[in-house]
Order: sequence, then C-alpha cells, then structure tokens
Amino acid sequence: MRKELRQWAEILRERALAAGLSFPPVLFEEVGPEEMAMLAAYGGFPRRYPHWRWGSEYLRHRETYRYGLGRIYELVVNTHPVRAYLLKGNTLLAQKLVMAHVFAHADFFQNNLAFKPIPKDMHEEMAHHAAFVEKAMERHGARSVEEFLDLALSLENLIDPHAPYIRRPEKEGPEEAEPPKRLRVRPYLDPYVNPPPEPPKEAEEGGRPEPLPPRPTRDILGFLARYAPLAPWQKGILEIIREESLYYVPQAATKILNEGWATYWHTRLLLPLLTPEEALEFAELQAGLLAPHGFNPYRLGYLLLKEVEERWDKGRFGPEYEALPLGERLTYERPTGLGLKQLFQVRTVHTDLSFLDTFLTPEFALRQRLLNPEDLPRFAEAKKTLLFRLTNGGYPIVELVDANYGNRGELLLEHAYEGVELDLKKTQAVLENLYRLWGRPVHLKTVVGEKETLLSAGS
Repeated sequence: MRKELRQWAEILRERALAAGLSFPPVLFEEVGPEEMAMLAAYGGFPRRYPHWRWGSEYLRHRETYRYGLGRIYELVVNTHPVRAYLLKGNTLLAQKLVMAHVFAHADFFQNNLAFKPIPKDMHEEMAHHAAFVEKAMERHGARSVEEFLDLALSLENLIDPHAPYIRRPEKEGPEEAEPPKRLRVRPYLDPYVNPPPEPPKEAEEGGRPEPLPPRPTRDILGFLARYAPLAPWQKGILEIIREESLYYVPQAATKILNEGWATYWHTRLLLPLLTPEEALEFAELQAGLLAPHGFNPYRLGYLLLKEVEERWDKGRFGPEYEALPLGERLTYERPTGLGLKQLFQVRTVHTDLSFLDTFLTPEFALRQRLLNPEDLPRFAEAKKTLLFRLTNGGYPIVELVDANYGNRGELLLEHAYEGVELDLKKTQAVLENLYRLWGRPVHLKTVVGEKETLLSAGS
C-alpha cells in the first residue's frame, strides 16, 4: 500500500485493539479491478485448481464492475495472517472504512467459536490442491479430470457441516477389529499413502456383515472418498472438494452476524476521526451499505447488534423484563451499561441461526418498522421461515444410513423431511451422479405428496 494508507492502517489497528478487538496480523494489498475480479472468483485466494467455474465467476465480477453495476469494496480471507485486498481507485475514506471493517472481520475469525477448528493455512492448502489437480490432468488427461471435477462439485454440499467439531475414536467396529495403522497426511493424499478400504460387498448367505456406515452420517462426500470404487486421484479430488467446502461452512453460517459485527465496528472506529468534508461521503457509503433492499445481511446484522447493545445497556433482559407485556417492554429502562460486554459475548458464541433465534424479537421488528402492529400475529411464522432458510445453508438435510441396502452393496439415503418437499428434478440429478460415483444403485427416502417415497437411480 502507499504510505498514507499504511499510516491509516496502523491508526485503525491501534484503535481497534484499544477498543477490545483481538486479531492476528492483517496484510493489506491494493489491487486493480481485473485482479480483484480474479481474486473474488477464487474466493480470495491467488491460486485454485483449474476449472471453468472460476472463469465464469471472474467474468461476472469483471463485467459487473465494467458496466457500473457494482464494485467489490472489501475482500478479506480467513487465514493467518489475515489477508485483505483494497480496490485501487477508491477514495481515501472508502479505503479507511474498508480497513476498519477488515480489522473487525479479523477479530470475528479469531474469536467466534464456529471458526476455531478451521485451518488457517488455506493459502498453502489451496496451492497444494491446485498442484494435485494439475498433475492429475497431466497424467490422466485434462478432459477426464474436468469431467470428474464437474461430477464432484455437483455433490459439494453433501458434507456434514459439524464434522470439524466432532471427535470420535478411530475404532468404530467390534473390539477385535483392530484398524490398520494409517499415516497422517493431507486428506487428498491419503489414497496414495494408506491402502484404501474395500467397499461393502454382498454378504455370504447367513452372514451378518458389520453395518456401514456404523451410524447414519451426513458426510456423504467423505464416505465416498473413502469407500467408493474410484482411482486414487479421483478420491483425492473428492477430498479436496470436501476440505474446501468445510472451510467455507462457518462463513456461510455467520454471514449476518459477521457482516453486522464488521459494520458496527467500522462505524464506531471511524466516526470520531471524520473531518467535516468526509462526513457526507461517509453517510453516503453507509447508506449504500445499509440500504433496505431485499435481504441485506449487513443491515440486519448491524441493526440487531445495535438493538442488543441498547437492550443490555438499558437492562432490557432477564426474568423481570421477560415477564412484562409487549407494550411495556418498549419503554422499560434499568440502566446497566452491559451493552458492549454482551456484544463481545454474542460475537463469540453465536452463528446466524442462534443469533436470530435469540435476539430477533417482536420488539425489534416494531422498532425497526419491519412489521406493523397489526402484523404481529404473523411474526412467529415469518421468523420460523427465515430460520429454516438458514438451517444447513438452505440445503436439505440428507443422511447416508446404509451402504449395503438390501444386501446388494447399494446406497440408502434418508431426507430429514420438515414440511418442504425436495426439488425432484435436482434430486434425481444428484442421485444419478451418486450412482456414477458408487457404481451401484442409489436410493433416497423422502416425502412426495405427503407420502413416504423411495427415489432411485441406477436400478
């Protein structure tokens, strides 16, 4: 960065630390619109494995900027050190706002519990993934690898988002079934270093095979990477897709809270430093960021955090407050000054789902004019719908329950039906792709037309 920006980065860093934020080193870099479009297409990383999806994303970002339909003000990556990119050509105030915003994101990445098990060396990992895929293309042909990537990416949401937080003993079978020793390597290299287990086969007559998986699992992609009858390079690609999908899970699960936290802090850090000439530009930038168009995570997260701060500052919490009628809650006041302490607690322990479930109240909706008093009876249902959209990233919850269904080595999956039916066209396409990977029929139990139904592919 140029000298002036480096000076402001240091000023804002010191203010953020003095205010109670904590974060690893943050590396800023100024880039032009072409490079910013490339970085955005790659998810903030300078190198990814070759695939047409990145080119498509690059063109979308580039054309959006070229035709004045939007620009990327911030691009920050959850690594150690945190890496952030500033767009050349932005005004000094816009760059200062972005840097303050980034320091708050860095604090969130370090302190929110959802990010604790996520690796911080993904710059290096992404480069390793790229090298692995490029080598596979050299050995097996670019077209065959690209086609397999398309297949694997169509299943990238078939992961267990809780997998990084679960620690189970290695030994899943009976006591006498000692698992073979396995060398610890990167997941995508495992098929080359450790002998792959055999996929389940039909049991001999009268035999009682151990269940596989030993318990229902949502980590279908991980199961396929371990047991599907695939070449080692194909299993490696499945592990790459799985690892990268898991890396982005916390970011998707905290979009509202994370952006609200960053917006709250860039406002708090920057407002006292504004000159009279900068005040109007800041107001314009802030108005654009918090515009009430569609579903704006910046706006909802920021306003809800301000609501939490005000409630805890004025004592609007606890049994005494909860026992009051709605009308009296709106004017209740018992000053405590606990607002900022509560905000740091919220930043640490919540994801969007729990954040909205806990703090999105009828009082907040009325204060922000999200609904009229006559609409209050519909608030609970509207909130339930919003929370449902946020559950599992908006994807249906599907578990693999049996890899030897009907004693034929077929896969049986179950959909956790919660009143919303699956898109049958998309579901059938997923089942077909699973069949292509597994090599035997694949079945899914779900509900269609309020009746339990078994959908199948390959049979």
